[in-house]
Amino acid sequence: MTPFANIASRGIAKMNASADSGRRPGILVVDDDAGIRENVVDLLSTEDYRVFSAADADEALHVLEIEPIDLLVTDFQMPGRNGVELIEAARKAKHPIPAILMTAYLYVYEQLDEERRRDITLLRKPFDADEILRSIARGLTNGTLGRGTQRAP
Repeated sequence: MTPFANIASRGIAKMNASADSGRRPGILVVDDDAGIRENVVDLLSTEDYRVFSAADADEALHVLEIEPIDLLVTDFQMPGRNGVELIEAARKAKHPIPAILMTAYLYVYEQLDEERRRDITLLRKPFDADEILRSIARGLTNGTLGRGTQRAP
């Protein structure tokens, strides 16, 4: 049983995309720590989301090319490109989706200028299921649902 399983059904506001767009929101979870990645994926799979995962930035960019993703949830510290570099690479590749940056290193977010912080929500580790579900619901509700259907020309 995942650490989130016992509180995943507490009635946190779920985003139901079927009324708005005819499909469930797509969320991409990126973390090199398989345990964290699997726990977040398991939690989100119990909600009304289509969930994809990747172990690093390169794998995540590939998923962004082939799947309609509405929200990117990424760890900051990973081998290769870090989470901020992944978000920026996604934006350059014409995937202007909002992102949640998971990190225990608050200075990382504080050092980003306003433009680099655009559409990035900070989620401080360690976090609980309620926190991540609220962050995801906010990210999808703030006028961002449906962006995942955009593709690079």
